[in-house]
Amino acid sequence: MNGIDKLFRARVEEWLSKKKHTEADLANGAMMVLQCNRNRAMYNTMMRKPSHYEEKMVYELKKHLAYLQDDMNLEDVKKLEKKILPVIGKAIADTEEATDKAAAALGEIPEDSFLPAPALSSEEPYKQTDDIVARGKRTDHDTLPETIRAIWERNAERYKKIKQAHETCKTLTAACDRYEFTSAIAELWAAYKKDFDTYDHYVAEPAGEDAGTQKSSADEVQLSAEDVTAIRAARPYISNNLPKLLDLVKLPKQEGFTKDQEDKLEEWRQKIQQRVDVLIRTKQVIKDDLRARLLEADISLEPKDTDGQGQEHSDDTPASE
Repeated sequence: MNGIDKLFRARVEEWLSKKKHTEADLANGAMMVLQCNRNRAMYNTMMRKPSHYEEKMVYELKKHLAYLQDDMNLEDVKKLEKKILPVIGKAIADTEEATDKAAAALGEIPEDSFLPAPALSSEEPYKQTDDIVARGKRTDHDTLPETIRAIWERNAERYKKIKQAHETCKTLTAACDRYEFTSAIAELWAAYKKDFDTYDHYVAEPAGEDAGTQKSSADEVQLSAEDVTAIRAARPYISNNLPKLLDLVKLPKQEGFTKDQEDKLEEWRQKIQQRVDVLIRTKQVIKDDLRARLLEADISLEPKDTDGQGQEHSDDTPASE
């Protein structure tokens, strides 16, 4: 912001600080509004009866003062919009598309299964690229420390606020009107990307030999894009729906267990088994507490035979959704 802009900001601040405005003050106020928005028709209207439009002048000048106090002028505001809004618009559209496709392929999926984030390199795990894409959690998300896992939930909340602000921007015609929301998006997006950088670059320390939770190099598998999508959908699905299955498992021990309840029990068991099979086939870590709960629900943790294409061979075909 140059010296002229700072001088103009000081004039606007001084004008707004006054509790009462003379006719000369109101004329100056109308002129400053014109300098801000270049709206000659509005200026002419205000000058016909300045006292009648005092509140309008206050409103307009406060609106423009918001970006002036951030050491910006109206051209800077427009540049910010061109930099941030198209990126956010595409990120939202891609995320909604990815969510819809996953839901169509896998059935019910948890909210926030996908978020827009820096794309990851196919050559180097968790190395970010410049592109923004819709993607799910890390395949090892459930094994990460709670502080790292919490980044996903924190960014999910930020994303909701970003989407709301972006929708509001679409309803406003002038850049100065959108500035409050554009600047909020820019601030949230900066924090959002910074947190994702931490999330993506976190490297878990190797577990000890007796821990039994770390994959050896011999156990590593090459994951396809379809595998990664399935893994990212499977973990939250299991977390959200395993409690329902465990509740149903307890019912047969009670009197009055109905055929409908029996069918529902088997339906949930097959749905969760389908997701667990994905984790087993792709050699994902399943922590001991989760293993115990899955076994309690009579979920098999044994690997199934697969062909060279990674297709499972089993007499028990999981229920499709």
